[in-house]
Amino acid sequence: MGLWMLVWFLFMLSHMLVFVHGGISVQFKTGGPLYVALGETLVLEAVFIKNPEDKIDIVTWERERGNVNVRITVNADKISLEKEKDKALLRIKNLSQEDMGTYKVTVTDSNGLQKQASIEVRKMDDPPKASVVLECNVDTIRVIQWDVPQFSWLVDGVPVINQTALLSNGSKLDISKVPGYNYTCVIRSSLGTSVASYLTLKHTEESKACHSSYSGLITVGILLALDGFS
Repeated sequence: MGLWMLVWFLFMLSHMLVFVHGGISVQFKTGGPLYVALGETLVLEAVFIKNPEDKIDIVTWERERGNVNVRITVNADKISLEKEKDKALLRIKNLSQEDMGTYKVTVTDSNGLQKQASIEVRKMDDPPKASVVLECNVDTIRVIQWDVPQFSWLVDGVPVINQTALLSNGSKLDISKVPGYNYTCVIRSSLGTSVASYLTLKHTEESKACHSSYSGLITVGILLALDGFS
């Protein structure tokens, strides 16, 4: 009976050690697949999930592309590897077509246990298009109203009918889809009507130039009038 008790105790002890020291894991902070444009910098961040007493001793990186598996090492001009207490970083500068593929990180703890995680890196062919959005706000704090404010926009005095340019129920306007100089937001509700305008720099410069020409005409008119009296 004593022998069976000893075997049972050793069996339970081994499972407890696995539970305490076998809880390491690794995962990428960003989900995949990850898109990166050629010539840019690829940054992969692998996060360790472990117990406080567990220690990650070794971190290795590999790239799989087709049937080719390459071990990634430090290259002063292109590749850098960083290891911290709770994460590891891989940076590849000036990304090329050859750098695309599936990246695998393997972590080994002080007990020799290993865990892996993979992420696919793909080439970004068309970069995302930038847009500038104007937002129209109305301060209704501490004011009770029965309806929801309605937003409308005018560009250079013309109402905006392009629905794809109107965002957030019309409170925002993507001006890249409605080019112009003078943007006006009109807010109507049971509280009344409010109007706000935004002038682009070009519109402001044109206004200044127009104002200067008017000033010149007025000056010329005054000089001509004085010549008439002399």
